[in-house]
Amino acid sequence: IPGGYIRHGEQLTTALKREFSEDALGATDMDDEQKESIMSMLKEHLALGIVVYKGYVDDPRNTDNAWVESQAINYHDGLGTSFSNFPLRGSGEGESLQAEWITLDRNLDLYGNHEWILEKVCFHRHSYNPFSTSAKKYLPTIDT
Repeated sequence: IPGGYIRHGEQLTTALKREFSEDALGATDMDDEQKESIMSMLKEHLALGIVVYKGYVDDPRNTDNAWVESQAINYHDGLGTSFSNFPLRGSGEGESLQAEWITLDRNLDLYGNHEWILEKVCFHRHSYNPFSTSAKKYLPTIDT
């Protein structure tokens, strides 16, 4: 899940383009022409998102006096003709050394309350939710 911070005075859509292009597309390693091409593609695709959550998030950096707030926006590529065309590759900056499309699975090790946010995405998209209680009851049990 690409994410990051909005810089002082920066618009949300500008931050989304910057963070996605840096974290998932490796834009920090691109020349100016490649970056402009990616930004043009992102401008078109980022208009199709839906806000699934906006507010306080569970984060280990939270204190009684300061806390993290977030806005989670879902961009769905149901036909495989939009975001699936972006050449994923992580940047060498920070923690995003690799980027890949993955299948949503209840065994994923997710940060903070990302699982809860993904549950909201499944609800909004009327899609299978591997985190739900009803999905878990159909999982096989393993006797040890």
